[in-house]
Amino acid sequence: MLSFGYHRALLRATILLVLAASVAPVSGQAARRAAPAPATPSTAANSESTSGKLELSDAESAKYREAIDLFNNQDLQGALEKLRELTAGNAAARPPRVIAAQWFGQLKNPRAARIMLEAATGEDPEDPEAYLTLAEISLNEGELTAAELLAQKGAEKLAKYGANPDRKKTMESKASELKIAVSAARGRWTEVASALTAKIKSEGESAELDSALGNALFQQGKYDQARQMLDRAHKASEEKALPADAAMARLYSAQGNFDAAKTSLDAALKANPKSVPVLILSINSSLTENNLDDAWKRVQQLYQEDKSPDALKTYGRVALFRSDYKRAEAAFQEAVRQSPLDSEASNGLALALCEQGDEKKNERAVQYAAGNVQKRQNDRDFLATLGWALYRSGRQDEAIKVLQQSTADGQINAASAYYFAVVLSDKGQNDQAKKFLEAALGTKTPFAKRSEAEALLKKLQ
Repeated sequence: MLSFGYHRALLRATILLVLAASVAPVSGQAARRAAPAPATPSTAANSESTSGKLELSDAESAKYREAIDLFNNQDLQGALEKLRELTAGNAAARPPRVIAAQWFGQLKNPRAARIMLEAATGEDPEDPEAYLTLAEISLNEGELTAAELLAQKGAEKLAKYGANPDRKKTMESKASELKIAVSAARGRWTEVASALTAKIKSEGESAELDSALGNALFQQGKYDQARQMLDRAHKASEEKALPADAAMARLYSAQGNFDAAKTSLDAALKANPKSVPVLILSINSSLTENNLDDAWKRVQQLYQEDKSPDALKTYGRVALFRSDYKRAEAAFQEAVRQSPLDSEASNGLALALCEQGDEKKNERAVQYAAGNVQKRQNDRDFLATLGWALYRSGRQDEAIKVLQQSTADGQINAASAYYFAVVLSDKGQNDQAKKFLEAALGTKTPFAKRSEAEALLKKLQ
């Protein structure tokens, strides 16, 4: 029940960090590509992030705009020179390469951001921010050892930093969040709880911090305290966060305690029968149990209550499990229309399109799937979808290459295993196909092709 993708989402919720969150807004072409509502270079956010001053003079603003224009025109060296002119002699300013790295981050290019930050540690070795942001990137990419060492290095530099009190305060908050995130990823829950308690005492209560502390208490087996904290998070969020019983159900499920998860989820549904988050949680639980009739019943109820992208994606997902590809296509298409940058929605749409035996829809499926892979090249779910869309389009050799790429780290998800099995079966490699099918069916993770996998394995026996 409920366990799929949860730890990854929980880690993100715990640290509340992505590279773009600390990016100085970029105007012009780059900003249009990166954000729907960019700030202008004259805003305080930009001036603080550049020079450390509350406001830029007209001359400084012009120089900042020049740097952005050069960056947008792919003249990186020119942009860096302008930033150096702007920050020269100002100890409170952020290093030019750190600013450029964050622009790359805003454009969803962590590789270029990393290169800039590595160079920044050489040019400005005593500035903490490059180390902390490198730690962020490493953490987001699952490189825990690198993240921990970089965060420690950044904290050491930060202890000696005093050029800009406001900037130091921001970096201290980031360093604290990184420490919490690394401890959570390492399973050091006592440390996480202590750090979160200190953070709440320092910064005040918030739904995010209360929820993270509730999780840390749960992981220590302090279930009553965890529920109290999760209830506080629900109230602090003005009831936008999951009710406490629903949050407990999700945690119990991730722990493998499915009886306790069901009890908590039933309580949440009874108390919140029209709550969209609770309904979505219940639907996902039904899918995990392969109870498609219950999932279909509840998702129709959900659709009556809400037609947000999350609700539409859930509707589309249930339709995929039911092999109702036209309904899935319609739901995911509307979700994409409402939220064009939602990769989950476009991934679901690609899966729905490629199953209908229509050449034009197959082409669209490949386009959507390839776009997601271009944005997140190491995401095995997106790679698996692209491989399947290519296979359904008759491009078998390309499909095999992409599916192999989806397992490059030595791991495989259930969907990829099924897709591999189908391709291998087509090539007559039945023994290998059976191994992949057994791997897919041996997981508890719900995937839409489970029935097809069972049928194919029976056929190959």
